[in-house]
Amino acid sequence: MHYREQRTHRIFQELQRNDGLVDTYDNVFCGQAYLDAVTQNKIQQNDILLMLSIDGAQLYESKDSDCWIYIWIILNLSPEYRYKKKHVLLGAIIPGPKKPKIIDSFLFPGLHHLSAVQQEGLCIWDASQDREFISWLFLFLACADGPGLLTLSNFIGHQGKNGCRMLCPLNGRHKPGAPQYYPVLLKPDNYNVLGCDHPDVDVYDIGPSNSHVYIQCLLHLLNSPTQRVYETRRLETGIVGPSILLGLQPELIQGIPEVFSSEMMHLSGANMATLWLDLWRGKFDCAPTDSQANWDWAIFKDIATWEAHGRAVAACRMYLPGSFDVAPRDPSLHANSWYKATEYITWIYSLCPALLYGILPERFWRNFCKFVAGLRIMAQYSITPAQLQRACQLIAEWEPEFERIFYQRRVDRIPFIRPCVHLTCHLASEATRVGSPICSSQWTMERTIGNLGQEIRQPSDPFSNLAQQGIRRCQVNALKAMIPHFDPPENVSPRASADLGNGYVLLAKRDKHLTTVHGDDARVIADYLGLPRTPKIHRWARLRLPNGQIARSEYQELQHAPEDIRMARNVKVRQSLK
Repeated sequence: MHYREQRTHRIFQELQRNDGLVDTYDNVFCGQAYLDAVTQNKIQQNDILLMLSIDGAQLYESKDSDCWIYIWIILNLSPEYRYKKKHVLLGAIIPGPKKPKIIDSFLFPGLHHLSAVQQEGLCIWDASQDREFISWLFLFLACADGPGLLTLSNFIGHQGKNGCRMLCPLNGRHKPGAPQYYPVLLKPDNYNVLGCDHPDVDVYDIGPSNSHVYIQCLLHLLNSPTQRVYETRRLETGIVGPSILLGLQPELIQGIPEVFSSEMMHLSGANMATLWLDLWRGKFDCAPTDSQANWDWAIFKDIATWEAHGRAVAACRMYLPGSFDVAPRDPSLHANSWYKATEYITWIYSLCPALLYGILPERFWRNFCKFVAGLRIMAQYSITPAQLQRACQLIAEWEPEFERIFYQRRVDRIPFIRPCVHLTCHLASEATRVGSPICSSQWTMERTIGNLGQEIRQPSDPFSNLAQQGIRRCQVNALKAMIPHFDPPENVSPRASADLGNGYVLLAKRDKHLTTVHGDDARVIADYLGLPRTPKIHRWARLRLPNGQIARSEYQELQHAPEDIRMARNVKVRQSLK
């Protein structure tokens, strides 16, 4: 729990050394919002920073099984620990099978408890320093996907005129007669829709709002004398009513909408991935004034091309090591059957830039690669200021170009510019404000939903069983915290392993007998050992690297069928030259 204090001290040293820049954006503590709060003494040395994360999940594919879960993440812990199962605190499990109508009633007990502790302070005894102190709980971030965010923010949603989750000043545009608004920067040709016919918007002019503007807009909304005036003001402000988070102590929350940031996981693994696929497959509704024959980006409308691409994706499986998580399946066969976010990410952002070269027309391919290059930087755990500047430039060039080559200022193509296109433009500025987007994404929430769902043992009564599993996890984690002997140490080398030092560990299995090496392998080993000839050796199957990943040797991989191999013998080695 002293990690935040120590990391903050190092960051201020970096700022002095680098003329106000951090070395890397690799934590929420590197962001300007946190550093300003510390400088203004809003966050003090003994305080605890919290992140709330909420999301819904369908437990079963074949029946209604909506279930909502929210969790607390303690940001004082280092990233190596804060996202682990035993340190993630379950807030509530909201049963289904339908989505709850008034989700505030389920959020209220946990937020009421937080509010009470914020008023009284939390008395803590620090055993490492043998001292007692009062700690104040500061809600720094509240994370959710689009539907989940509406339960926390009480904003109007992404289809509203001001539908940005950070209430930025961009007003949306809509097709005449249609109720949905879209965050289009470039004004359509021959467009005179009242309230939407503002001129082109510069991508650099769409920064987030702040709590002072939010409070003014909320008071303006609440003072509406009639229902009609309320609806007009709701449209203009993007606010439906007060957020439940206003019940917390105002000095112990980052503020609204500052507490809501960009959401990397759903943006990359669901929303943008779906947008690219719908474009390439021609899945957008085609207006009578348009023609799909002119959609030369819709390369996968041809079934043969789509199936050939699917086979190429599946053929890449053996070249993706296990550290890439689930290898993408053939999308032409499985894209509609619970395709995972990690599959979409590997497929769209790792494989497609190469697999679509020469298939997607060049100007569309270059625009796509520009997006991928920017998103890859923003998906890094550690981002240098130079990399962040490069990503900002790439995304700022990509978005207007995306509108010019796809939407082409046509009124009938306004729906092409989905909200995720606009949210991408906030990634770089949000990284400077609250640190690397990966640190405030929904990956922890999704993983919690996944491992809780795997623990269900009574499919006939899943919600009660899931709640009991959640209670049991809280009890076990509390016992481990109070009696550390119950918690086995981490990163202990397993039996039949060999520690090579510097974080490298050889893992079973291993040759039972010594083996003679011949050819180039023998020469390289002898040169490395400085011996005239190569001694007999034991071959090992796996090597655990200092970063925790597992590399496998050819000796291990050749014992599997070719279709089962996930090649992991290619390792990048960095050697510092003295």
